[in-house]
Amino acid sequence: MALSPEGLVIESMFRIPNKDGVDVDFVLNSAQKKLDSELTGRDLIPKARQEGISSYYLARYTAACMMYRNTRAVVISHDKESTQRLFARVRYYVDNLRGPKPVLSTVSKNEISFPKMGSTFWIGTAGTRDFGRGDTVTHLHCSEYAYWKSPQELMTGLLQSVPASGEIGIESTGNGLNDYHRRCMRAYQGSSHWAVQFFPWHTFLEYTVDLDESEEAYLSEHLNEDWEEPALHKGGLTMGQLAWRRMKLDEMDYDLTSFKREYPMTLDECFLTSSESVFTRVLYEYSDEWKLRSPGLHVLGNHPISGLHYTIGGDVAAGVGKDSSVLEVFCVERQEQVAEYCNNRIDPQRFGEKIADIGKLFNEAYLVIENNNHGILTLATLKGLYPSSLIYADASMMTSSEERQLFELGYRTTSRTRPLMIGRLRTKLSNEWTIHSPLLRGQLSTFIENPNSGKLEATVGCDDDTVIAAACAAMGSTKAEMLAGQKEKDTSQENMRDPFLIDNIINELRLGSSGWPISPQHDRWN
Repeated sequence: MALSPEGLVIESMFRIPNKDGVDVDFVLNSAQKKLDSELTGRDLIPKARQEGISSYYLARYTAACMMYRNTRAVVISHDKESTQRLFARVRYYVDNLRGPKPVLSTVSKNEISFPKMGSTFWIGTAGTRDFGRGDTVTHLHCSEYAYWKSPQELMTGLLQSVPASGEIGIESTGNGLNDYHRRCMRAYQGSSHWAVQFFPWHTFLEYTVDLDESEEAYLSEHLNEDWEEPALHKGGLTMGQLAWRRMKLDEMDYDLTSFKREYPMTLDECFLTSSESVFTRVLYEYSDEWKLRSPGLHVLGNHPISGLHYTIGGDVAAGVGKDSSVLEVFCVERQEQVAEYCNNRIDPQRFGEKIADIGKLFNEAYLVIENNNHGILTLATLKGLYPSSLIYADASMMTSSEERQLFELGYRTTSRTRPLMIGRLRTKLSNEWTIHSPLLRGQLSTFIENPNSGKLEATVGCDDDTVIAAACAAMGSTKAEMLAGQKEKDTSQENMRDPFLIDNIINELRLGSSGWPISPQHDRWN
């Protein structure tokens, strides 16, 4: 991948101490190169530990101060000790350049000025200076943002100080469900103008151990299911990666939750908490093919695929920026999640139109839409746009002709039905369905049985929109499979009746009285 101008300067001029303290040329590692090539200017970077993201930003901004006039670069860390370490790294870059040293003027404990370029690099601690009141910042990097105190209050001023042409990178390891978690989830859903640049540990080439053949064979025969090793190996992790993982687990006293939070493989693992989810086992597979196809809509690979059948579950919200309206799409034949739509600003009526569009896109999928509250309006809109035979209907709700108009379509979630639908989803996700959405996986991990009320719901401060949508899909899975089987049967019978299909023509000739394929020609003339 091609490097940015700043990346080229870093690799051609900068030096850095390696893990042994030896000065070496700064060659971008795999995570740094990927970030360098994919920056958008408004980037959130949830990551595993020690992948060099902060080192990259410090070098990038140092290069920018040397390359561009009137650069105002600011890096803010979460505590004073980290600030001092970051500033020392910048001084190291400047003092050890391969080539002519830049002219410096102000060099204090927090600031370096480049007078010939009119540029300044300032490094500080969150909360020690009120940016955004008269400051203009061209390059802003927020380090370990999830550990800031009062982050929302501080970020308001900071973001206002950066013009649209400037760049902002907010980087952190996870620290539970806080403002950083909310920002990352909104960006992942496509509900903000930020981009998520996620760097899982297993894609970082340096996180492995060199093993000889005997060591690999021994580890292969002694994979530990409690540490999820067989599933990880089946999912593509090498023995060297598993050995590295064991080494880190040992350092963390085999606390699997802590390891996943510090070295996540999926976006949701960055924000793991200690809560015990009711979804103890989930068949989840990370996929590079799970991509944002349009605003709010993630799709797996080239789905929908002609000839395959789909079922869709939906959860309806008000569309006022709080809860999200969600669709979860599963493939009947392949038993996996193939799409997800999530939008917290779409009103219930427009959501009905969106459901119809997505349902038709996925080969006229079978729909199960929750009809609680705003769902009634959504279903009323959907009814006029989509075949009623392909929308889940609960006959038990038809208690009168008036109520039938309101409740004949959709799935009603109550204290009685919620345990049933969640139980059905648990079975599907542990034994049959594979999911690919980090958003769904994250919400599943924080869906609990409330110890006080006994209710099945999201942990305080978390959402469960995708969980309810997936549970609706699970409730319709049996009917969707029956419909898929019926469609295949109808297609087969239709093909059997078609006189122009080559197979039918050959079959008719084979069974005809004139012989196969036709009577011998010499018999006619003798």
